[in-house]
Amino acid sequence: MTADTPSIKAQDARIEAERLWLSGELQQARSAFRHARQLFREADDAGGEAGILTSLGDLELRLGRLAVARTSYVEARALLVSGGDQRQQGGILCRLGEVAHRADNLGEARSLYLSAQELFDAAADQSGQAHALKRLGHIERDEGHQDVALELYQKALALYRAVGDGTGEAHARVALAKLHELLGHPEKAHVDYDKALDGFRQAGDMLGEASALSGLGNLLRRTGDLPAAEKSLSAAAKLYGKAGHLRGEADLFLELGRMESGRQQKDKARHHLSRAADLYGRAEATELRLKALKEVQALG
Repeated sequence: MTADTPSIKAQDARIEAERLWLSGELQQARSAFRHARQLFREADDAGGEAGILTSLGDLELRLGRLAVARTSYVEARALLVSGGDQRQQGGILCRLGEVAHRADNLGEARSLYLSAQELFDAAADQSGQAHALKRLGHIERDEGHQDVALELYQKALALYRAVGDGTGEAHARVALAKLHELLGHPEKAHVDYDKALDGFRQAGDMLGEASALSGLGNLLRRTGDLPAAEKSLSAAAKLYGKAGHLRGEADLFLELGRMESGRQQKDKARHHLSRAADLYGRAEATELRLKALKEVQALG
């Protein structure tokens, strides 16, 4: 029997890190990712090391730790500049753009998305180009340029369709749904959410389905269909839980708790808000945990 090579050990460590992340063991997942990174480095596998750094960045971004996520992405980008392909580099630039966008640095985010688009174009990666266009649409939407955002989302949708990227098309549908709702067209938004759900389910994309269900649930709540809203939001929370997305699950239990509180269902509200507080604690979102606990106390 031969001993495992450094590459095999590194891959095993990556799998273990991903398992820990999925189970919500965040500190252990971080340690496992760092161990995997060291093993990839020992194997002289810059691409593998960059992949681990990207996963670390994704973990921190999901938790809202923007500065830490950015550091991981920058380190991954440095490893890819010399030998990584243009698709990988474009993916990192899009992630850095998302960090900048979430930090309200819209100019930096736009520049990063445009650079990513150039790399995807050079690599003839139409899905990548569509992703960059969609992200640029988010910026235009947030700046109040809804007509420009709509055009960018439609271009992204067409590119995803052209290459048969069903998951990408579903994400574009979610973006269109949110824009239609913002423009005061709930019927159009509902149609796009339904189409997005079909796409995510066909692709087996659990997080995408949860995102679409969450958006649909909030649309239904705002249009007054509270029973349907509760059903959709509860289903989304369940999917986030299965996918190990603690922050997403917590946000939905917080929303459900507030909805039940507004309906004077204090026992249900207390249950949901307490669950949200527990999940925020596990997700290292201390301020949100305290906020949820205060809302529990306010119920009496």
